[in-house]
Amino acid sequence: MPYRRSFKTLAGLTAAGLLLSACGSDNGGDSDVVEIDFYYPIEVGGPLESVIDGYIEQFHEEHENIRVTPVYSGSYEQTMAAVQSANQAGNTPAVTVLGSNNLLSLDHLGLITPIEEIVDDEEWFGSFYEAFMGDSTLPDGTVASIPFQRSTIVMYWNKELFEEAGLDPETPPATWDEMVEFGHQLVDEGGAQWGVQMPSTAWGVWILEAMAIQNGTMLWDPETGTDVRFDDPATVTALQNWVELQEEGLESPGTVDWGTLPTEFANGTTGIIWTTTGQLTNISSNADFDFGVAPLPAQEQPGSPTGGGNLYIMDGISEEEQEAAVELVRFLSSPEIQSDWGVESGYVAALEEAWEIDPLASYAEEFPPVAAARDQLEVAEPEFGVYNRQEVFDVMANAIEAVMGGADVESTLQEAQQQADSILEEYR
Repeated sequence: MPYRRSFKTLAGLTAAGLLLSACGSDNGGDSDVVEIDFYYPIEVGGPLESVIDGYIEQFHEEHENIRVTPVYSGSYEQTMAAVQSANQAGNTPAVTVLGSNNLLSLDHLGLITPIEEIVDDEEWFGSFYEAFMGDSTLPDGTVASIPFQRSTIVMYWNKELFEEAGLDPETPPATWDEMVEFGHQLVDEGGAQWGVQMPSTAWGVWILEAMAIQNGTMLWDPETGTDVRFDDPATVTALQNWVELQEEGLESPGTVDWGTLPTEFANGTTGIIWTTTGQLTNISSNADFDFGVAPLPAQEQPGSPTGGGNLYIMDGISEEEQEAAVELVRFLSSPEIQSDWGVESGYVAALEEAWEIDPLASYAEEFPPVAAARDQLEVAEPEFGVYNRQEVFDVMANAIEAVMGGADVESTLQEAQQQADSILEEYR
């Protein structure tokens, strides 16, 4: 296994403001109160900062000896930069939400303390969906983080455009070929500007990963974290299928923006989109038409990667802060909070018990599509999470954007494979 080393790299200055505002709080001289910082990102639409603030207020009511300063720290990438800056300055937050896909990199850099090294609670660890624990656990079996805001990719479809196109609004496409057929009908007869759209910027690698899984491979080897399959024939076929959506006029030319696609869908211009289940609440709040949500249509087989963020306890904090951090992680991952967070955010509540209590139980009964991502967990695989993940991720992200701009699929992926192999060589 690759060795674990202490973090020594200087982080970007963009996190400096967060660092100054979040750290150095005063407990008024009460030595019995443990103070910790909690950094978290938001990658979906909606006013979720106030929701997190409400959870922390509730936590304080139940834990009078712990004071938590919640810090909204931007995107996952910005949060990582903020954590690295704080670590470098000796003011590491106790708890952070970071991508489940960063688990191996975070452990390798020595930025986290695996939670199983602090508390051994098999009942707690075993209460979460197995698919989410797949990228919460290190290759040696150590539980390192706890699921919080988790997701899969799902398909959204505009029922009004389906009806106008002569399609059954209650029946989404079950296969890729059906989706293409429906897309043409949506454009030709339903008046849609675009039949099918999938974001190819920012998280385009995640979308491609779903297509690769559906073709029988994964973009990486989760057992090692050191190998990628960028030039695998199944990956090549997946990306070529995606390009053909543009060539057939079903998707807008060039790249499709991750951040604006849900808004475009809510504006009624696109018949079908793929995006995170975490956009469900945002789309539901902004679309003035009926829409459906379903697992992704299958190619050779059904499938999707998991996604989203886990709760990590950071390295370099005191024993008292570790104990307080565990209490906060237990609270935020509890069935009660997960049930509410699932409704407020659209993320998949990470344990079955959360689906059995309100508000999520009632919400799922009133709006069954909310369960689409949960049901897809049976065919889900861990999200792309190699060592030095961001650098390798960027290689594939750049390859996707190049292909969407007209570059040859096969040769571009061969070059991406070579670049990724070069980056990962030191970890083998």
